[in-house]
Amino acid sequence: MNKIFNHHLKIWKWAAGLLPFLAGCESLTEINQNPNDLTDERVNPAYVLTSVVTGSATALSDVSFSGNVTQSVISEAMQYTQRDFLEFSVSNQFGWYPVSFDYRSLHQPLSNAAYLGRRAAGNADSLFLKGASLTMQAMWFGIQTSLWGDVPYREANQGTANLQPAFDPQKDVFIGIITDLDKANAYLKQAGTVKSSVLSQADLLFKGDVLKWRKFANSLRLRFMMRLSEKLGDAGLDVKAEFSKMVADPSNYPLMTASEDNAAISYPGTNTIDAWRMGALLKPTLSEFYRIKAGATMIDFLKNQDDPRLTVWFRPVEVQTLVRDKGAETVFAKDEGSGDVKRYIKSYQQGIDTSLYVGLKIALVNPDIYNENIAAHRTEALKLNSAIYNSGAANPFVSYLSPMFRENTHPLVKTVFMSAAEVNFILAEAAVKGWIAANAENFYWQGIAASLTQYGIADGDVKQYNKVTHVRQQFDLKAFESRMRALFNQAPDKTEEILTQKWASSFTTLESWFDWRRTGYPDIAGNIISGSQGKKIPVRYIFGESEINYNTDH
Repeated sequence: MNKIFNHHLKIWKWAAGLLPFLAGCESLTEINQNPNDLTDERVNPAYVLTSVVTGSATALSDVSFSGNVTQSVISEAMQYTQRDFLEFSVSNQFGWYPVSFDYRSLHQPLSNAAYLGRRAAGNADSLFLKGASLTMQAMWFGIQTSLWGDVPYREANQGTANLQPAFDPQKDVFIGIITDLDKANAYLKQAGTVKSSVLSQADLLFKGDVLKWRKFANSLRLRFMMRLSEKLGDAGLDVKAEFSKMVADPSNYPLMTASEDNAAISYPGTNTIDAWRMGALLKPTLSEFYRIKAGATMIDFLKNQDDPRLTVWFRPVEVQTLVRDKGAETVFAKDEGSGDVKRYIKSYQQGIDTSLYVGLKIALVNPDIYNENIAAHRTEALKLNSAIYNSGAANPFVSYLSPMFRENTHPLVKTVFMSAAEVNFILAEAAVKGWIAANAENFYWQGIAASLTQYGIADGDVKQYNKVTHVRQQFDLKAFESRMRALFNQAPDKTEEILTQKWASSFTTLESWFDWRRTGYPDIAGNIISGSQGKKIPVRYIFGESEINYNTDH
């Protein structure tokens, strides 16, 4: 690689102040050169670290939640959301497109992370750079092998020295990255601190906090060891013993346990480079946003548990349907109290959802008309409130995503590499398996609590939906905790209960799909109405043509 890649070495605008320093102590003439024309040895590794982190955020966001249907289909597969208007047969009914393993946005962050490790030699912060490099490589190798199965690992990232790398068995990839993460923790522990202030500023993930990097690396290691939990006999690694050793030694293996440790990237939202991927800067057409609706499985789960995340993640329907005799069969009128438009029907009709939060049923043949969404009814509603959305993908009788997902920047909208919620659920599952001597119930609750904190929910917040009165009320954290603990203690299958709550907390990420494939939990396949393979959910991405065309040896 003679020149630094273009797009993925652009940094968020809020880090642009770093650029004059990234070439190190060089002359003004050298500093003013175009960074895209700098050769390898001239680019400060701090600049590369920024690229690795921001490029990873962009790529992971697109594949897990914010991308189009050629990129993002897992949210629909896991029934968090459903699409309508266009392309719903691809996402809702699993008509997935092939995706090449070397697809640029998914491979580039991994390649850049490997390059970061090569640039560590001779740097005053070489140990930190090696640790960060191995951590990010492990994350991406783990994602890739989880998406496709067998992928290049041992021969990957060799550039022109090997353009046709061999594919390694998935088990070997996991064992390799588990080993790499152990090395990453050792490098980071030995590093202690980041010496360069420029490097600390360029670290948009943890601001040079080495302890948080160690927590991230070790938590990823637990993630991938748990992913091997169903194959202990042929894993080639004593996963149970290694897992137990780590949890029993927090000084040598610190873990993420609180939301402030989350590995997550915010979006400044000042331009198309640093804006959230679903915001107006990158998706100016409203229909692109509104065609993503809440999934009934997620909505019903949150409503049934009186979970306040419902009102944070999703929007109330613009027009609620209520069963009231107003004379005619269907009457539109404004509510005297709230002023909101309501659709009143004289008697209940099969299939009509009268909640204030309504999700699309899963894999409908025609989701556009769900909940009696017909043009004449939208016209009547618009007469009472012209602000009701009525362009492409309009359905005022079904919940859209929360408006925060339409903003270019929002403090709660981030790309999450890994969260404390996930780690606590992993520990809860390990306790149930007998891998660690710990209270599974406490880890289970701490996982839920960490997710609430992640989304800014605190005791007393007016964020809990009352299913009877259809209004928001104050959230009682203690009462909620009591209900959640009771659910756990009453559950006949503790692992299923843990994985179901973990599924909810994994909203906007890929992790629940990987967990579902490993365990079958949560049991959601039965919700599928008209899937392309009946009640089956896909278990792998489809390899694209690049592997056939350009890696013929393997």
